Amino acid sequence: MSQFKTIDLFAGCGGLTLGLHNAGFSLLFAIEKDPMAFETLAYNLLRKGGSFPTINSWPSWVTKTPHDIVKFVDEQEANLKTLRGSVDLVCGGPPCQGFSVGGLRDGADTRNALSEHYLKLVALVRPRFVLLENVEGMTRAFVSKPGSNSKNYVDFLKSELLSAGYVSEHRILDASKYGVPQKRKRMFLFAVNIEDPDNDGLSPSMLFTALEKWRSDFLKSKKLPLREITAGEALSDLISPERTVCPDAPKFMCCKYGKAVSRFAVLMRKSIRNGQIPDSHRFSNHTKPVLAFYKLVHASMPYGRLPRAFLREQGTKKDKKVFLDPTKPCSTITTHPDEFIHFAEPRIISVREMARLQSFPDTFHFKGRYTINGDRRRFDVARCSQVGNAVPPILAEALGYSLKRLVKLHKSSKTPLSQLDEWKSNDVDQLNLALNK
Repeated sequence: MSQFKTIDLFAGCGGLTLGLHNAGFSLLFAIEKDPMAFETLAYNLLRKGGSFPTINSWPSWVTKTPHDIVKFVDEQEANLKTLRGSVDLVCGGPPCQGFSVGGLRDGADTRNALSEHYLKLVALVRPRFVLLENVEGMTRAFVSKPGSNSKNYVDFLKSELLSAGYVSEHRILDASKYGVPQKRKRMFLFAVNIEDPDNDGLSPSMLFTALEKWRSDFLKSKKLPLREITAGEALSDLISPERTVCPDAPKFMCCKYGKAVSRFAVLMRKSIRNGQIPDSHRFSNHTKPVLAFYKLVHASMPYGRLPRAFLREQGTKKDKKVFLDPTKPCSTITTHPDEFIHFAEPRIISVREMARLQSFPDTFHFKGRYTINGDRRRFDVARCSQVGNAVPPILAEALGYSLKRLVKLHKSSKTPLSQLDEWKSNDVDQLNLALNK
C-alpha cells in the first residue's frame, strides 16, 4: 500500500496530495496551472529535502513546472496511455467558481468544462479508482441561473464515468467530523473501475461507509479528540501582544509562537519550538478606520456572522464578515481572509491562521504573494487563495486511511465485503482484527 500511486489534477498548493501522502500514498505527478500554487506544492512536496517528499518516480515526460490541463492532456495522450495498469488513483478538485453558491453559479462558466478534461485523462490512464472533490453546488441544478445547463453537474460526471467503465457515488462530507476545526462541507465523488478484476466486489459507496465506521480509529491514530475541534484550540498559540517583523514581508508585523496547549496545535506544530516565527503569519496593516471597526466588533457584537444591517451601518463594502467564535469550529474558510475577524485581537486572520483552520501543518510553507485584489484574483492564486481552495489535508488523510484499509480487507478472502454498506457498530472491532492479521 505504500506504493499506492496517485495522480493529482488541479492540485493547487497540494492539500489533497499532502493528506494522501500522510496516509501512505505515493504521488506519481501533479498538474497545476498557477505558478504561485505550483511553487508552494513544489517547495513542500517535490524538492529534495522538503518536509513532505512524495515522489517515487516522476515521469521524465512531465516537467516539474505549472501545466494547463487542456494542453497537457492533448499533448501527452500517448504517454498517458502508457500508464495504464500502474496508477491506482486519479484525484483532484476542478475549479469550483462556476458551481459555488457563494458566487454567480454561472452554468456557462468556461471553468466548469475543465472537469471534462479530468475525465479525458481518466479515460486515457484508466486508474483503479477516481476521487473528485468540489463544492456542494456541483450537486445542484442551474435553475434560473446563467447558462443553459438545467441539470446538476455531478450527474453528468457519473454518466460520463459509467460510459468509461466506472461506477461512482458521491457524498457531502463535513470536514469538522474528521479533525478539521472548520464546518466545511464539500462534495466528494468516488469511482471504481469495474473493468479491473482486482475490484470485483467493491462498490464506491463502500469508501464512504468505511470512512464513517473508521472515523474514531482515524482520529485516535492522530491523537485527536472525537468531538469537534474549536477555532480557539486551533489558533491559541498563534496569538501574542508582542510584535516582530515578518521575515518575508518586512513592511508588516507578525508574532512568535506561544505555548501549544491543545492536541490539535501540538499536531500542527510537531517539533516547532516556542519563540520561533510561524511561516506566512503576516498581519495586515489596518487603517485607523478599519481598526476602529474591528474594535467596535469586539466591544459590541456576538460571535458569528455579522448582520448585514450592521455592516451597512459601518459602511463596509463586504456583506460577509465572521467574528470567529473560539468555542466552535470556524465556518467555511474562503479565499478572503478579510471575511474573518480574529476572536482575540482586532484584526483579520493571517494566512497561517487560515492554514491552521484548514489543517495544514506548520511545517508546510506557502509561496507567492500574500494577497491579490481585483481582476487578477481570477488568474493568479495568492497564498490566501491557495489555502482557501485546498482540500483540508486531514480530511484527505482520513479518506486515504479508509481506502487503504478497505483495499487491504478486500484482499483478504476471509473477510467478505458484500455486507459492508450495512455494517453494525460491533462489526468494526472484527474488521479491525482482520486488518491486523
